[in-house]
Amino acid sequence: MCSGAILLYKIPRVVIGENVNFLGAEEYLQRSGVQLTVLQDEECIGLMRRFIAAKPALWNEDIGT
Repeated sequence: MCSGAILLYKIPRVVIGENVNFLGAEEYLQRSGVQLTVLQDEECIGLMRRFIAAKPALWNEDIGT
């Protein structure tokens, strides 16, 4: 959904806080001409890690598993 919306609305640049916990469609977006910056921000990594651990059902629903 997010990658599709980025392409649909022709968003030229995306900043990703982290992709350690979940690797999205970064390669697809880059091949489609979107400029990506991945920060690998430690605070963001920790927030995502804690959220996934605390609410696995919600996380799995959000990512479609």
